[in-house]
Amino acid sequence: METHAAAVALEPEFESDQRYNRPVDRKALAALTRELSRIRPAVALWALARQWIVIAACVAFVVVVDRWWAWPIAAFLIATRQHALLVLMHEGSHYHIVPNRTLNDIITDLFCSFPCNITTQGYRYQHGEHHRYVNTNQDPYWVIMQAQPAWHFPRTPLKAAAVFLGDVLGVYILDHLKAFKAWTYLSRLTGQSQPKISAAEHVRYWLFIGALVTTLTLTGGWLYYLLLWLVPQSTMLMAIFRLRSLGEHPLETTNTLMETRESRDVSARLLERVLISPLNINYHLTHHVFPSITFHNLPRMHEELKRAGIFVKGVNAFDVYFGRDEHTSVVGYITKTAPSEERAPAVGSP
Repeated sequence: METHAAAVALEPEFESDQRYNRPVDRKALAALTRELSRIRPAVALWALARQWIVIAACVAFVVVVDRWWAWPIAAFLIATRQHALLVLMHEGSHYHIVPNRTLNDIITDLFCSFPCNITTQGYRYQHGEHHRYVNTNQDPYWVIMQAQPAWHFPRTPLKAAAVFLGDVLGVYILDHLKAFKAWTYLSRLTGQSQPKISAAEHVRYWLFIGALVTTLTLTGGWLYYLLLWLVPQSTMLMAIFRLRSLGEHPLETTNTLMETRESRDVSARLLERVLISPLNINYHLTHHVFPSITFHNLPRMHEELKRAGIFVKGVNAFDVYFGRDEHTSVVGYITKTAPSEERAPAVGSP
């Protein structure tokens, strides 16, 4: 594979709190970016199908085993796949599922967004603001989470564990609902968030609701839907989402205004990539710099940026999620020693 490391401009080191900015030369990387931005529907659709196959297998596991302990195991695995559906919804918001944008939104709504009680267009609108104004007062994610103490890190390991336990127990569900509210059908319907719902969205949303209610009623699946979908979505999924999000952006409230310092990449272990950061969502800095690149091609661009010296461990890159070293692991970073007054909200996105 051809190396494009030289394509990144390494300007004189700009020191700010021992951080260094190396701007990316997009012109030099234009050819590679175009190559990696090609939409491959078969790859995206197979990724989508895999998540639903696992979800169906988890439900079947509970039915066949018919033991109490099967329910929490299945619920956890389903929560990880719900997270993957949110990641694919994120891909759909960038029009990365299929080339036809109308079909892209239909697929994303019906198989990713609506099942998770949100809308693709509602998410897309707010997510675009996040990309344009990342980690500033114009970033809607940042603004919302500044007001939520549970997002204020770093904190001691015990207090950090208490936050994640609170997620699993549903303690912070109202906070999470506030963060997701703008993406929902109801919020857009009542004019509380943008954009206005189109006629096509109205039709497919109510067709989805009708199909869901009919299926659950005819199959007697309401208890399964509650315990294997709504409960893990409101609890375990939120803990996974929080951990992944904390690794995506700096904890500090001050913005460096450096594009390669306001987001992060996490290499992650195989199991972490399956359970915490599916479908390459861990390459968040790479995505922010090159949002047109599809999820399956992010690792390749990450390697190009790595060869160019863009990444500094503990600043804009981590090796793993779980570990003690604040320079190489997300958990080490969010539990590093810091006075309470210096704790700040960290912001992420699906």
